Amino acid sequence: MGQLKNGTYQVSTKGFKGDIDLAVTIKDEQIAKIDILKEEETPNIGGKALTALVQTAQGRNDFNVDGISGASYTSKAFNQALTLAKIAAQDEKQEATLTLNDGQYTTTVNSFQEHEGLPGVGKMTMLATFKDNKITDIEVPEYTDTHIMGGMAFDILAKKAIAKQSTDLDVVTGASVSSNAFRQALDNCILQAGGQPEIFAARKIKQRTPIVENLNTDIVVIGAGMAGLCAAIEATDQGAKVLICEAQEINGSSSTRSEGFVMGAGTKEQAKHGIEDTTDAFFEDIYSLYKDEPTIDTKLMRKLTHDSTDLNNFLMENGVTWSGVTHVSEKGVRNLKRAHTTAGLGAELIENLVQSAQEKGVDLRYGLAVDRLITLNGQVQGVVARNKLGDTLIIHASSVIVAAGSYTENPEMVKELNPRMNNIEVITGRGNGSAMRFFKQAGAQIIDVPYIQMMYYFYGASWGDRFPEAIPGSPTLPNYDVLEVDGGGRRVASEDDFCFEYTKRVWDGGYNEGYAIFGQVTADKYPEMTDLGLTTKTAQGKPFGYREDSIKALAIDVGIDPQTLEATVARYNELCEKGVDEDFHKNPANMIKITAPYYLVRLPQICTDGYTGAKINENAQVLDEDNQVIKGLYACGSCADSQMTGINYFGCGTSLLTCGVYGRAAAKDAVSHL
Repeated sequence: MGQLKNGTYQVSTKGFKGDIDLAVTIKDEQIAKIDILKEEETPNIGGKALTALVQTAQGRNDFNVDGISGASYTSKAFNQALTLAKIAAQDEKQEATLTLNDGQYTTTVNSFQEHEGLPGVGKMTMLATFKDNKITDIEVPEYTDTHIMGGMAFDILAKKAIAKQSTDLDVVTGASVSSNAFRQALDNCILQAGGQPEIFAARKIKQRTPIVENLNTDIVVIGAGMAGLCAAIEATDQGAKVLICEAQEINGSSSTRSEGFVMGAGTKEQAKHGIEDTTDAFFEDIYSLYKDEPTIDTKLMRKLTHDSTDLNNFLMENGVTWSGVTHVSEKGVRNLKRAHTTAGLGAELIENLVQSAQEKGVDLRYGLAVDRLITLNGQVQGVVARNKLGDTLIIHASSVIVAAGSYTENPEMVKELNPRMNNIEVITGRGNGSAMRFFKQAGAQIIDVPYIQMMYYFYGASWGDRFPEAIPGSPTLPNYDVLEVDGGGRRVASEDDFCFEYTKRVWDGGYNEGYAIFGQVTADKYPEMTDLGLTTKTAQGKPFGYREDSIKALAIDVGIDPQTLEATVARYNELCEKGVDEDFHKNPANMIKITAPYYLVRLPQICTDGYTGAKINENAQVLDEDNQVIKGLYACGSCADSQMTGINYFGCGTSLLTCGVYGRAAAKDAVSHL
């Protein structure tokens, strides 16, 4: 390698979210200055890390700096950029340094895995084959992400890497973690083969000149989750020509990441298991939980429950197989078994619907993001969309069905629409708020709901591959052996009630978190839960838990009134000694007396999809501020369920029921106007 020439060198690499473009000024063999020209990293993680990395690298002659904890992909991309600048400053041909040893190489890296509906750390294994200094084959035989998310992303990236002989690979939209795992694994294999990953990264993939194309169809559906797929299949069954615009390149909707439960009453699956149920009983049960919500529309609720039987049949006709039917709680109105389950969870449910839609001729286009609606004389008549190549597609249609998810991937919109949601630990919902943009363009009436679908429970975004034995406040893996209190230190529900009973009372009390209290007996029973509480911090930077010799000290740790918490624990211990929960009727088997040393863990806000969205009627037609139908515009799913939900959520499978019923309702009405 030669000496470094003075100058400023513009370089570009792929970070966690997108391109990182730097201008690196080299003077007297050192990095004199680094300017960040462009970056698309997560502001509080990768963006913050980049600033620190720049400060560390400037004034040094070391073109590889220590990475920032928690921002490994961004750190790696930064160091790759410095290496590219160094290569450019040496004025040597990059291709001349490329030497790969023929053979097949394997590596295993961290990737994505879901735990109980929550994001976690998994693994992926890659086999890469090189011959004559080229990548000839890439296989990913083992991975923990789902087939229709991570699997699709791996296929897309492998084909592009081989075709272009480059690792200048954009993140596959909807699969950021799996995409970055793929790039890390391929770099590892290149290193094993004796090559330099930077050489492959420097081979920029050139895009062709974008084009403008006009298309015609009967109905455009925006989004390929449960709502969009049900709408598209229903419309196609009735003879319409349908095009789905799915902004992500994979099946990455909230539906795919869900547990795959679908609520229903009076179904064949219930009858098979000897369960007697009616849609009227279903309505009464769910309405009993939602009736005090100011946004509830009784007509929409009745249709939701009444049409649940037909939706269940529709799903089975389109390839969905139920593995059983269960209840989400053993107590109260949720006790009847109505949640229809799939063995492969939401991924299997959506994969079956995608297959059915494509077999029936639905034009499903991945990576096609809608920019705006086409409107004429107050009527929606299509969309303008853009694909990953930059092409503009002007799609003319009789109707547009918006099923684009909510807005919970848009932090600024969450702050604007839900200011009380200020202690969020994790958001698993999908949707960047594009639906809200379409509604605003069309003059739709928006129904504001102050909360996101959320629970207060013990889970940390920073836990990686660690997971507690059981989770206080969880809907799927609950820990009943603790005492749960609200943000003021009061017990407000039984710990073995369905978690949303507790959520409602904590929220109604005005608190942004709750707490779980337990003693040494429970701590010994759940060592991983206890250790996570004592050794990790929340997304807000607070200790997740505390261990103290007095209840008073625990109260002081979290800023609540010591006397209130002491009285709550004393009363709970009194009930434990009696063996009967006279206050909230908890199962005596889980009434474990709390003795010193004492433990407390925080229960922050764990969120899925936002509820604020468009006002619709029973046909899923979007209404304007005067409650008049906006012709040609429909909405269903998470962007239009504010009239059918509540803080005391009925349970897993209710949202997918809403998606299916109103996706089909939109399709039926849209077809009637062709």
